[in-house]
Amino acid sequence: MLCCVKNMAKLYSSLLNKSKELDRLLRPALLKNLVLIGCAILLKETVNINKLKNAIGLLVENEETLPNSHYRRLTRFFDQEIAKRHLWKWLMIWLIGYIRRWDGRSTSLFVTLDGTSWEFGQTKIHLLVLSLVYRGISLPLFWVDLAKKGHSSQQERKRLLQMAAKLYDLRGLCLLADREYVGRNWFEFLDEIGLLFIIRLSRQDYKYEVSAGGKSYGSLLKRALQGKVVSQNVHVGEGSYQFVATAHQDGPDEDDPLVLLLTNTTWAKQKVLARYRIRWCTEPLFRHLKSNGFDLEAMGFENRQKIRLLVAIVVVLYVICVAEGLKHFERIGRKRYVGGGEYGSESVFRNGYGVVAVHLATIEHFVEWLLNALRQKVKVPKPAI
Repeated sequence: MLCCVKNMAKLYSSLLNKSKELDRLLRPALLKNLVLIGCAILLKETVNINKLKNAIGLLVENEETLPNSHYRRLTRFFDQEIAKRHLWKWLMIWLIGYIRRWDGRSTSLFVTLDGTSWEFGQTKIHLLVLSLVYRGISLPLFWVDLAKKGHSSQQERKRLLQMAAKLYDLRGLCLLADREYVGRNWFEFLDEIGLLFIIRLSRQDYKYEVSAGGKSYGSLLKRALQGKVVSQNVHVGEGSYQFVATAHQDGPDEDDPLVLLLTNTTWAKQKVLARYRIRWCTEPLFRHLKSNGFDLEAMGFENRQKIRLLVAIVVVLYVICVAEGLKHFERIGRKRYVGGGEYGSESVFRNGYGVVAVHLATIEHFVEWLLNALRQKVKVPKPAI
C-alpha cells in the first residue's frame, strides 16, 4: 500500500495547487475516502450506499473486513461536517476549472437551463441545472436542489445564475431553455447580465405582444403550421426581442404542433431555430446521471447537505468520463440511419465510462491512472460532435 500512499499524496498535492481554499478543507484522509466512494460508484454504477459497501473491500484490497464495516465507513464520510458543508462547493469549483482547461470559450457558446425531479419516500428532489454545451455534450456548471415539485420560480433561476456567474463568465453566451423558463422580469434579467437567450414559448405566451409587432399572431401561426419559418419583432416588458415560429421538426402533432421561440439575438430566424435544437443535449445528461450511468434516483439520503454532496460527486465522475470519451473519440463507431443521418454507435459518456472502468481494479491503480488522465488535454476533432 506504500505506492498508493505516494500516489494519493501526489494527487493531494496536485489538487492543492488548484485552490487556496482546499488546503484548509481537504485533508488526505478525506480525499482518500472521496476517491474511494467515486471508484465504488463507477464500479457498481449506482449511488446506493448499501450496494457500494460491497465494492470497498475489493478496491482497498481488504476483503476480510465485513461489508457492514465498509458501510459505516461510507456513512461516516457523509456525516462529516466539513464534507457536508464545504466539500460539494470545492468539487464544483475544481470541476469548472477543469472544464475551462479543455477549451476556454472558443467552441463553447451555449448554456442550457433545465431541471429533473424525483421523490424518495417523503423527500422531494428537484435539480435545476445550468450546463455548458461542449461539442454537443452537456457539462454541468452549477446546480441547486429546489427540494420541491413543480417549476422553478424566477427568483430561484436568477439566484442560480448569479451564483454560477461568480465561477464562470457567462457574458456573451447564449442560454437555451424550454417553455417553463419564461417571464418578463426573467427576460430583462438575462439582458442585464449579458446573456443571449433562445427560449421556447407556450402557445398562449405573449400572443398580444406578438400581434402588436405587425402581422397578427394567428396569421403567423397559420404560416408556421404550413411548414414556414416565420419571425416578427416583439416588445415584451422593457425588452425588444424576436419571435420565431415553425412547425415541430417531427411534423405537426395534435398536442405539440409548433415550436415558438423568443430570442434577444439578431440571428437569422433559421439559425435561431437550428441553435435552439442544441438544447436537447440536456436530455442525455439527465439520462446518464440517472438510468444510464449512476442510478442517481437510488440515493437513500434525506439530508439535503448529503444529497448536495452526493450529486456533486456524481457530476464530477460524469465529466471525467466525458473527458475520457472525448480523448478516445476516434474509437466510437458510426451508424447511418434512414434519412441519411449519422450518429455515434455509443455516447461519448459511455465510451469514456468504458475507458475509466478498466482502471478500477484497486484504488491504487485508479489514483495512478487519474493523475495521468488529469494532466492530459482534452482535444476532439472538428467538426463539432
